[in-house]
Amino acid sequence: MKTGLHTMTAAQYHADPAPEPSLSCGIAKILLAQSPYHAMLAHPRLNASYKPEDASSRLDLGSAAHALLLERDDSRIAWVPYDDWRTNAAKEQRDQAHNKGLMPVLTKHQPQLQQMVVIARQFLFDSELGDILDTGTAEQTIVWEETVNGKKIWCRARADLVSEDRRILVDYKSTDSAAPNTFIRQIGNMGYDVQSEFYTRGLHRVSSVEPRFILFVQEIESPYACSLVALSNAYKEIAESKVNRALELWAECLHSKQWPSYDHRIHYAEPPAYAIAEHIGTESY
Repeated sequence: MKTGLHTMTAAQYHADPAPEPSLSCGIAKILLAQSPYHAMLAHPRLNASYKPEDASSRLDLGSAAHALLLERDDSRIAWVPYDDWRTNAAKEQRDQAHNKGLMPVLTKHQPQLQQMVVIARQFLFDSELGDILDTGTAEQTIVWEETVNGKKIWCRARADLVSEDRRILVDYKSTDSAAPNTFIRQIGNMGYDVQSEFYTRGLHRVSSVEPRFILFVQEIESPYACSLVALSNAYKEIAESKVNRALELWAECLHSKQWPSYDHRIHYAEPPAYAIAEHIGTESY
């Protein structure tokens, strides 16, 4: 596997096709939010007992919309003819689909998914992204090398959609609310800032362009409204600092083969600003 853009299945990507255990965006998020030990346990090539997490029914629905919109492919969807997942028969078919690497979706959701795709396609076409769904390439794996403090490491990312000129990366998110201000408040907690910096960094390494990362957000309930969100320059600086920290941690741990968890010192909790404000407010009475 060389540096560059590659076409492969999701299973091949998640198994990590790089020459050495590579850093993905998901692993970077774990490094930053938890510890190197947690990241090691979540890596398919570092943990001999690694097992991927089971997908929830809601995630399957989002993944199905993703496949229909970006790949125009329903071959990985297993339509289950039940009204809900409460019966043993429905659960059995769901588990069988997961075991085959398929996305189980209740048949009753088929019209919903088709409507989501119609609305999403029209929204993108009417936006400044225009015909990117038709001219861009979906599900591209980016593999590249980084040198961090003299240590070489491999990185990988799987882009939902790359424009023909490689200057735009689109990532499709299904969510409860696509209202821009509502979604923007989730960016830090969900690690979408890290994803933006990590993906654009990878594409820049393999193509020498300065790409933009755009989150394409769609509500999973009617009316399936959409919005487009990207990071400001100030947010990009924060994201770059986070990714640099993740790269440094990964390089150090991978080369030292030491994967520490949390430290042993006592951590003292400080009250957040809102708690102080509430306390002051109650004392004034």
